[in-house]
Amino acid sequence: MIELRLPSLGSDMDEGKLVEWHVRPGDAVRKGQIVAVVDTAKAAIDIECWHDGIVHALLTEPGTTIPVGTPMAVLRAAGESIEAVERELAALKATAPGAVVAAVTAAVPAPAIAAPAAAGAARQRISPAARRLAQQLGVDVAALQGRGAGGAVTLDDVQAAAQRRPPPVPAAAAEGDA
Repeated sequence: MIELRLPSLGSDMDEGKLVEWHVRPGDAVRKGQIVAVVDTAKAAIDIECWHDGIVHALLTEPGTTIPVGTPMAVLRAAGESIEAVERELAALKATAPGAVVAAVTAAVPAPAIAAPAAAGAARQRISPAARRLAQQLGVDVAALQGRGAGGAVTLDDVQAAAQRRPPPVPAAAAEGDA
């Protein structure tokens, strides 16, 4: 059993409010995949998964504020049985009953291919690092077509878009042309 815990996203972060899940029980997840959005005191932040696995249970409901380090979800590792994870999850509930808000377990293995999201309804997938780089370079991420896993925008996508932009016209040259 792999616990996905709320990470500390800054030196002054004590808690976060789960805004939304991008996964559900039974979904296969990969390391680096955005699985949730958490609102901190400063911004809404994408939460990445640090392990490959299958989402077994979501332990935190959207709208819930939880302390840093609180388990948010449970993953099954490759080859791990549902029964073994259920036993460990029961032990987790017994040792920290307040931490588990709403467990929804998956009794079905992950689908081989996830169903595509409704057009326009899906939130664009982009890693926090690519989002920061886009902001630094002045690249509009909404205009990018991601080439990463599941159509995620990668650092390479942002860098390529920045190179395609025309160079800025110096202010003095622009004024002289008028």
